Amino acid sequence: MSHFGRSGPPDISDTYSLLVLNITFRTTADDLFPLFDKYGKVVDIFIPRDRRTGESRGFAFVRYKYADEAQKAVDRLDGRVVDGREITVQFAKYGPNAEKM
Repeated sequence: MSHFGRSGPPDISDTYSLLVLNITFRTTADDLFPLFDKYGKVVDIFIPRDRRTGESRGFAFVRYKYADEAQKAVDRLDGRVVDGREITVQFAKYGPNAEKM
């Protein structure tokens, strides 16, 4: 049973959100979790889906509890190849903590 998969972005106060771009349509939150969990405490992973088709939209949000862990994940994982695609990892541009970085 996956512990991810609530619909809609959850409350984002007091966490640091990363935007992960260029994931494949078959990449799931459970695929991403072990990768990101190496660098700190992952609060959750959200992969937006197309409302009509239910397909992944090709990007994900990964939330960390601590800024320094989120920063480490950006440093280590930006440009990493996952499932044959080179992913981009950056701080998400929305939410209460987005601009502090």
